[in-house]
Amino acid sequence: MIIINSPQLLQTNISDHQITQTVRECVHLSDPGPHVIVLLLKHEPCSAEDQERVEKVLLSFSEHVYQHTMVLSTREPTETNDILQKIIQKCANRHFSLQASSSPHDLRQTLEDIVKMNDGRHLSCAEVPEYKKMNLVVCGSDETLKSSISEPILQQTDRRSDRQISLVELPALIRLSEEEVMRQTHRCVSLCHPGVHVFIIIIPEAPINNEDKEEMEKIQRIFSSRINKHIMILIKLNSEHQTAELNEETQSVIQIFGGRHQFINPKTQVSVLMEKLEQMVEENSGVCFSTETLMEIQMEKLLKLEEMKKKIQSLETHLLSRGNKHKIILGLKLQSMF
Repeated sequence: MIIINSPQLLQTNISDHQITQTVRECVHLSDPGPHVIVLLLKHEPCSAEDQERVEKVLLSFSEHVYQHTMVLSTREPTETNDILQKIIQKCANRHFSLQASSSPHDLRQTLEDIVKMNDGRHLSCAEVPEYKKMNLVVCGSDETLKSSISEPILQQTDRRSDRQISLVELPALIRLSEEEVMRQTHRCVSLCHPGVHVFIIIIPEAPINNEDKEEMEKIQRIFSSRINKHIMILIKLNSEHQTAELNEETQSVIQIFGGRHQFINPKTQVSVLMEKLEQMVEENSGVCFSTETLMEIQMEKLLKLEEMKKKIQSLETHLLSRGNKHKIILGLKLQSMF
């Protein structure tokens, strides 16, 4: 049994885009789809707006969502308010009351009964056609800079109807352990089904510092040069009057990633940036950087590492067979392979 917890879905300040993103993540994690959706509701006074928000979230999964939904509360249905009773009725009166006498076994049995009533079928959640998707991953060492571009894109997204835009922020890799780096990179790519269309790397206009340079080198090392056609580097200007110029070092780093870059300042319209990103997706014919691509890259690195180990072992054997009495130290920087 897989349980996915998403309490943020019913928060009052969540945007339509965040609802869509969280629902997609839940569906992805419960592949091929959820069998039961448990709606945990409090017994505080509910308004019609609260009911509307609950229904909006549920219908984001599917129009058939109520066949797979159960309400979980700490009271009997007769003790609940009218709004809560209406929600329970929409769920075909599926309700479980958590009492001192109830046991985990009782709850599990109720969930299994719902699965049986649906003949074991999972909830089929409508997928947006892939040609209408644009999956973005925002990268960089400065979290504030990343937020400065992520938030306007999300605000723009809520007003766009022609594409479903998904945005994921990749944590600064230079502050993570190697194990966490692999986990976070795989997570970001896997959340962007069928893959990432554009990786946005945002850096300040000032001469590139060691942190930014190290972060970009790590991104290149993890994703390899196969990421280049999906990279857009944004250079953040502090003022709209600031001259858009690149120093030699920054220009050199940008060229390593394929050369695509865009200057943005406080007055830059997000729609202008979105047009650039749309153009990139079209130039790549909709091809994206997928989980499979990332796994292929890691496999290639492992094979190269194994080959290198064999060569070193062969060299050691050769030197020992010649009776070399000198102490020989053979060093291999394995960490740089990943």
